[in-house]
Amino acid sequence: MKHIHKRSIFSFLLIPSAIVCFLFGIFLIVWLRSSVRTVEYSIASLDNMRLEAIKDRKTLMAEKASLLSLQSIRNMQEGKSNLVFPDRVKVIYVKREGQSIPFRASLKGRRFR
Repeated sequence: MKHIHKRSIFSFLLIPSAIVCFLFGIFLIVWLRSSVRTVEYSIASLDNMRLEAIKDRKTLMAEKASLLSLQSIRNMQEGKSNLVFPDRVKVIYVKREGQSIPFRASLKGRRFR
């Protein structure tokens, strides 16, 4: 006698639905990982833009401070340039010795070697 195995409706629905859920889960993981990478790249580019903006802000603040300083405003009003010839009386000439030695500082009463 031949034995015919009958498949139940449960096995017809369970096996294909399990395969579909498995494939859907794999594609969901791949999609989630790629979207996380995209967010990481966008955060990195925004961080680079922020650093450039901070650098530009610092240079603009330094330029503003130099333009708003009292000396530069006075020079602009008087028509002077920033270069000034030194007064010959106030110039100090320092002679260089044969060898370079370190500078020594001491209190009074201390002997040098």
